[in-house]
Amino acid sequence: MILETIALIIVSIIFLIGLVLVALYLPGGTFVIVGGALLYNLITWSWAVSKKIILVLFGIAVLAELIEFVFGVYGAKRHGLSNWTTLGFIVGLIIGAFIGLPVPIFGSVLGAFFGAFLGAFVFSLIEKGDVQKSLKAGLAAFVTGITSILIKLTLAVIMIVIFFIVILT
Repeated sequence: MILETIALIIVSIIFLIGLVLVALYLPGGTFVIVGGALLYNLITWSWAVSKKIILVLFGIAVLAELIEFVFGVYGAKRHGLSNWTTLGFIVGLIIGAFIGLPVPIFGSVLGAFFGAFLGAFVFSLIEKGDVQKSLKAGLAAFVTGITSILIKLTLAVIMIVIFFIVILT
């Protein structure tokens, strides 16, 4: 029982890291969650999380990454965003999240959202030199990026819920 409790604490921390990676638009967060489920089995020296459930979690992780990629490419193509604007979105998202960290609970999320828009806007402005087009590009990158993050975050939470349902029942 103590081993399972320790495993749950460690795995919960790993799940939190996975969620943070997803929220910051960084790759691999969903696979970190799958790794956490595998680690639980290693720590408890059991197959409490069956091979079937591990494969389901892995499938959801692959699906989440594919959705994020396809949605990002589709959104960028649909709105005519350049690679430079997309890079600005990612840089702004990460910097905004870190700047927002001192504000409890929602600071990093709000910082990431604002930073994503601002990053896309600034990078587009540097590239195009047109404020109106850059505002449009910033907004398009923001909406596309945030939507894909929210979809992926939802799938990551579903993965964690599946894990805890399996472990706690």
